[in-house]
Amino acid sequence: MTVERMTCSVDRLSLQTGKLGHLEIKLHDIELATENFAEKYCIGSGGYGMVYRAELEHFDNTNLISVEGKNKCELPKRRSIVAIKCILKRQDKQGEQGFTAEIETLSSCRHRNIVSLLDFCDEGHHMIIVYELASNGSLDDYLGTTDKMTNFTWVQRIKICLDIADGLNYIHSNLGDKQIIHRDMKSANILLNEKWEVMIADFGLSKGYQANQLASTINTNIIAGTQVYLDPEYEEFGRLKRASDVYSFGVILFEILFGRLAYDPIYIKENANGLTPVARRCFEHKIIYEMIDPKLKEENEESIFSKGLDQVSLDTFTKITYQCVVETQTKRPTMEIVIKELKKALYAQTDEFQYHIYNSAQLFGSVA
Repeated sequence: MTVERMTCSVDRLSLQTGKLGHLEIKLHDIELATENFAEKYCIGSGGYGMVYRAELEHFDNTNLISVEGKNKCELPKRRSIVAIKCILKRQDKQGEQGFTAEIETLSSCRHRNIVSLLDFCDEGHHMIIVYELASNGSLDDYLGTTDKMTNFTWVQRIKICLDIADGLNYIHSNLGDKQIIHRDMKSANILLNEKWEVMIADFGLSKGYQANQLASTINTNIIAGTQVYLDPEYEEFGRLKRASDVYSFGVILFEILFGRLAYDPIYIKENANGLTPVARRCFEHKIIYEMIDPKLKEENEESIFSKGLDQVSLDTFTKITYQCVVETQTKRPTMEIVIKELKKALYAQTDEFQYHIYNSAQLFGSVA
């Protein structure tokens, strides 16, 4: 998929000399931490470059004091294990533009479900971003034919979905006079920390605009994103909206429900566009239950400690997921509505379960 060339309000030099200068880290420090980018520190790779895991002293973003007028040596620091993303330079400037866009975007975000920017390095041929580490990897690691996804109960899966929704709602509506469209929402960009909480990452393709703009649609001739997650209206007509992120999020919801990636061969064999058209057909023909992860069905094996997969919870979840991936942008729900419905699905599962446990305890107590 061709990536659009983005215009950013800051250039690379201003990252160093402007309001973000306090986040700049020396290349020498990163080279020391990674032993000159030794293979043993590498934890991932992709079209953008490599990601390393290392212990590093960095700006302490948990101590949000004013940095204006402060000498860099006076700013708070802390040492922790971090993720170090090294972006490759390209002749088409794609890496450079994504580097600048990501730093600009993440420096303005303060939310538990958005990955934290800790530092950056821009020296010579090196473009490096330092993030907080997601110790449990990315969501796509747990989808597919492996047994990893079996560790997630239905309640845990809904909570992951709610975390993603909260993060998206934040960048869509809660950044003051600015709003952001992520533009590359997919399970590979959903990171999980040590508490299995979500951190949305990879904002290199994100688009920002002023909240007071009359038009909430960005028109473009060049499409960016990952094919099986792409909003069809954006792909066909170049109309980019927050609803485009909602569509991609809906694809992720179906992935979590089915336990498989959107581009799994089982879906591609039926439809070249992957999971979504298959899921829509199954929902419309009321056979969606046949598609869900078999491990979730196993929760229906009733015992005193397991209420099984609640039908109201499942119906609420599948209905809002289907609404997210309808082909027409204007018919998709806002993230506020999505959050409301996901909470309903969670409460339907957990509240009834707590009631069941309480009644069982009362029963055994009366027998005793």
